[in-house]
Amino acid sequence: MPEGLPLDREGPLKAAIAGIEEDNSGDNLAADLKELFGRGGTYSDPFHNVSVLNCSFPSSIPPRVEVQTTSAYLLPSFKYVPFLPRISFDSVQALAKGFLLPKKLHSAHEGLSPIHRDRLTRKEAYQGLLPGVQDVRDVLVLICGHGGRDARCGIMAPVLETEFKEKLRSEGLDVLEGPVQVPIGLEEVQRIQGEAGPEGTTARVGLISHIGGHKFAGNVIIYLPPHMKIGDMPHPLAGHGIWYGRVEPKNVEGIVKETILKGNVVADMFRGGIDAQRKMLRIAFNYSSRTFSTSRNPQRPDFSAPKQARVLSPLILISLIIGGVTYYLATPHSKPDTLNDISFVPYAITHREAISPTSFVITIVPHKPNPSPPYLTPSDTTSRWSHPLWSVEFKQPEVQISRHYTPLPPLASEDPTDGALHFYIRAVGDGEMSHYLARRQVGQDVFLRGPHVGFELSERLGEHKRLVFLAGGTGVVPGMQAAKAVLEASSDASVDLLWAVRKREEIQNSAAPKQSSWKFWQEKKPTTLDLQVENPSPVTRRLQDLKATYGDRLNIQVVVDEEGTKFQDKDIKNAILASSSNAVSPSSGCRFHDQKMHVHASEFALPDAPGCACTPPKGTPLGKNLFIVSGPDGFIEHYAGAKIWLGGQQTQGRIGGIAGQLQRQNPTIAQDWLVLKM
Repeated sequence: MPEGLPLDREGPLKAAIAGIEEDNSGDNLAADLKELFGRGGTYSDPFHNVSVLNCSFPSSIPPRVEVQTTSAYLLPSFKYVPFLPRISFDSVQALAKGFLLPKKLHSAHEGLSPIHRDRLTRKEAYQGLLPGVQDVRDVLVLICGHGGRDARCGIMAPVLETEFKEKLRSEGLDVLEGPVQVPIGLEEVQRIQGEAGPEGTTARVGLISHIGGHKFAGNVIIYLPPHMKIGDMPHPLAGHGIWYGRVEPKNVEGIVKETILKGNVVADMFRGGIDAQRKMLRIAFNYSSRTFSTSRNPQRPDFSAPKQARVLSPLILISLIIGGVTYYLATPHSKPDTLNDISFVPYAITHREAISPTSFVITIVPHKPNPSPPYLTPSDTTSRWSHPLWSVEFKQPEVQISRHYTPLPPLASEDPTDGALHFYIRAVGDGEMSHYLARRQVGQDVFLRGPHVGFELSERLGEHKRLVFLAGGTGVVPGMQAAKAVLEASSDASVDLLWAVRKREEIQNSAAPKQSSWKFWQEKKPTTLDLQVENPSPVTRRLQDLKATYGDRLNIQVVVDEEGTKFQDKDIKNAILASSSNAVSPSSGCRFHDQKMHVHASEFALPDAPGCACTPPKGTPLGKNLFIVSGPDGFIEHYAGAKIWLGGQQTQGRIGGIAGQLQRQNPTIAQDWLVLKM
């Protein structure tokens, strides 16, 4: 930052948006609106603030290109006005009377004459004078880039703009760059961009002018369209504007994931919020958690403004025009202190065992013991996991991001009721979360949220008994969960677990002997992992424990990349065709058994969704055998086709890769087997 202009990292994050932007005042929209709504203006109203800010978004191209026009966003009304001709003041009056004036005056105006009250009230008839006005359906990320008053926001904004675009695209949102396209005929349209899709799947990132508080740079306001959804559920912050300060590039990924994709508010950077009714909202918290979730919370936040506060009706324009004054958000007054899927709770690291320079297994226990953890089935005699597949989120509090990790199944000698959880972690590339966990030592805390339930295995298997699970690296952990669940559920079930690793140290702690008799490592084909592996790694010990429990019903094959071995299509084909083909019931339209129905499905369970829709003929068993692929994205794409991002979540996508080839070559595989990706 420039000398003498440090960033304020300690003081309270005040929230006061500047009024009408005065840069280049004169013959421009901001100056015209100041004439109407500024102090002493025709529509001046201390109880109805209108903020006008300039923005870097390109204006829509008018039908007559020789006519100079301005485009405007109206927020939080979520309206887009594509054409405001600058050839007369009539369009400005239509904008003011049709959209900017309040529908209802503040009670303080009750003493005004009827004529005066009428002059200050909106007239919807004027809206028809502005062609092409439409609803905003994009996520808007607005970054203060003002550099005229001091340079702090001006320096930070371009970096944040690039980072937001990159992170939004990586999460599957389409970041639109060009002007909003409006049909030349100006007929009514339903979207403000060309491609159709669910509301909130597209985004625009732009720089805006002065909003106040440069010492809190970077300043970012995020507007989430009113009908935005998370899956099939309304987005908790739909129709809201959330204002953050002190945003750095490292915070952007967390903001995208938590606020835009999940509906959570990052309290440490929160400067304020505004709801769809233009009420200012305040954050009130009585506990130290830094991220406040509004999703899936039975005690939904109270978004009402405090009684003692004067509730204004701020309207924001971006000129391209935006407004608002002060934003606040209320949150629940208490939080659970044991593992739950709403808030993060602390766990302490009690044990850490290295596997390689980049991978390790940690054991963690909760700060507060819970006699009935949400992932265990209540029982007086046995304690089993309630879900075949489940994970938890770890939080990286420094940059407010979270990642899902799958716990290792407990050993036969371990008691799951003690609350201890074990995780196999590999620090990879620029993975912020994995490197954060790699830095945590025994005695330090980590923060968890969950459980999050994965695929419904038993519903998909039905009366079928075969699971082939292909895992790359740490993807073996959900494979161990799935194998244990399937083998426990039926004494007739069998599982092939195929595990691919980069280095042999992931499997055993010592180098393999060079004698020709040690064929475990020397053969250029998959080899069996059994109870005789010397110096097994912590993960291999748990695989051996499963093998000892289930015997020949569990077949574990391994390949090591640095040894030149890998799973070929013939290995997968042999595993799949090892069992005889059984008649399967018609599955068209069934979300559990129709492969086409999985294209847009995520890997998480939908407890409230419809059940099996198959209608089998008499004597035909329900369900399908399962082939599951888990591991890094490139691994999954090679063997089963890429996952796709849709609506802010990763979905199954179409079947491709080796699995797709096998389906085309062997129609019975496509008929008898369901392919899933994790």
